[in-house]
Amino acid sequence: MKDKLVRLFLISSIFLTVTIPAVAHHGNAGYEQEKVTILKGTVTEFEWNNPHGQIHFDVTDDKGEVVHWISECGPPLRLVEVGWTRKTLKPGDVVTFYLKVAKNGTPRAILQKMILPDGTVLENRA
Repeated sequence: MKDKLVRLFLISSIFLTVTIPAVAHHGNAGYEQEKVTILKGTVTEFEWNNPHGQIHFDVTDDKGEVVHWISECGPPLRLVEVGWTRKTLKPGDVVTFYLKVAKNGTPRAILQKMILPDGTVLENRA
């Protein structure tokens, strides 16, 4: 009986060690869930990386000041499924972003979709 309890404890510990970081990594609690914010910005960098791509872009706010934003998108393998390539965005592209922004007011967001300069609409696939 004692051996079964030790085995159960070890298996449970391993399971929690593996799953808790994965759940924490995919937590979106820090981002608005009910509201999508639309921003038009100029791409400064597009990171085509795992586990998630990132789009860096600049937006001019109501005061005329430039705000540097970072938006997370899905991993390359998932983005390719909906028409993205590593060359989808380049510095200088003016793009309309549909975002779930950070609740704490920092210029960070999770991309929902975007409209490219040629009118192409691309969804995010996380």
